[in-house]
Amino acid sequence: MKRTKIIATLGPATNNKDVLKKILQEGVDVIRLNGSHYRSKDNIKEDVELIRETAKELNKHTAIFFDLQGPKIRIGKFEKDGVILETEQSFIIKSDKDVMGTVDHCGLTTPEIIHDLNEGEPVFIDDGNVRLFIESIQDGDLHCRVTQGGKISNHKGVNLPLSNISVSAITEKDKEDVQTAIEYGVDYIALSFVSVAEDVKELREIIHASKAPHIGIISKIERRSAVENVIEIAEVSDVVMVARGDLGVEVGLEKVPEIQKRTIRECNRLSTPVIVATQMLESMVTKPTATRAEVSDIANAIYDRCDSVMLSAETAVGDFPVDVVQTMRRICEASDKHLAELKKSKYSQVKRVFQIKSAATTFCKAADQISEEINADVMIAFTSSGTTALISSKLNPSIPIIAPADNIHIVRKMALYRGVIPILMPKKFTDISSWGVMIQMSLDDAKSLGYVSTGDLAIITAGYPLGRPGGTNSIRMIEVQ
Repeated sequence: MKRTKIIATLGPATNNKDVLKKILQEGVDVIRLNGSHYRSKDNIKEDVELIRETAKELNKHTAIFFDLQGPKIRIGKFEKDGVILETEQSFIIKSDKDVMGTVDHCGLTTPEIIHDLNEGEPVFIDDGNVRLFIESIQDGDLHCRVTQGGKISNHKGVNLPLSNISVSAITEKDKEDVQTAIEYGVDYIALSFVSVAEDVKELREIIHASKAPHIGIISKIERRSAVENVIEIAEVSDVVMVARGDLGVEVGLEKVPEIQKRTIRECNRLSTPVIVATQMLESMVTKPTATRAEVSDIANAIYDRCDSVMLSAETAVGDFPVDVVQTMRRICEASDKHLAELKKSKYSQVKRVFQIKSAATTFCKAADQISEEINADVMIAFTSSGTTALISSKLNPSIPIIAPADNIHIVRKMALYRGVIPILMPKKFTDISSWGVMIQMSLDDAKSLGYVSTGDLAIITAGYPLGRPGGTNSIRMIEVQ
């Protein structure tokens, strides 16, 4: 069984019911909506309704996350749509955002950031394909020297890897999109351009003010400053994403693997779910098969115990969206199986160190150890908040974790947790008379869905009294009847 979760980006290639149904059946657990590509609330509403309707037909609790566009720094327009810059030539980036570009100069869509820049700092255009450095700043204009020439065209993105920019991570468009995402009931909102923990707290305040505290925040690590503050950011986030595209431009491609591994390690220590994203199966945008390097890249992220792997253009605009998901699922299944075998081996040196100490952590560790020693078939982690299931997931068990919850928002959010199979209880925990009744209800559902079979050995964690968040205090071992 696949334990690593798959996130697919919705786009023209997948936002029809037939294709969406196929990719959900093939193993997609979470759908990403890219805020950069939406121009109206109606389009967002249509896609959310399509996902919810399709998932319901398949009896799947698919999570949805809305990815905010963030503050995009771009060059302006050109008289002839673009120019070719020669290495060592002079070039001026003007504070007038409406000026038409030529081979000598262009505008900047966010001229207010110029006061944050300094002489000697690099300016990368079009993901670093064209590179400049600032020789001087005169009358609010950046006088630059081209260090790596190439073609630039209208509205190409700008990266400033060594600059400390004071612009807010949440733009006015983002604030509108947050309200739209809340209105239509997404499960997570992803924050771009995160630099410090305060950026995440700002978004948290907006979400809470809108009376939607159940919506989780995904913090995207894509800036040099975010890398420097990753632990503080992870501590205040619900999920962390290693967004390798802009990250590679900001810090250099050769540093991305180390940052990815360190981020996953720290998130696992903090019990924070972590996503690895960008160009995972990029070749399959136009080809039906993956490269060996891509397969190894994904497998290594899984061996480091990320929770989810994400597909972007591959499912949004690619020619083979279903094949991509099938390929990703096979890689996940093979890597997850290998991880389980490593853990079961008596020579396994897997260390599970948690910074967060709690009774729930202690009971989850005990349940994990018992399940290994008695060779259990499944763990069942009853949860009101999703925390027990998350802690159990971070212990990297070699068996599935079934997580019954009585809140649909919690059930959907758990769709992103590694190895967790969320199910919705037919009743509220507080309306159930006893442990025995609660366990039987969950087993009936799990059997009907094919997750357990008669004779399976299950390790069960729960809290008593029933329905109290953070109250995990009991372990049971039962044979499924």
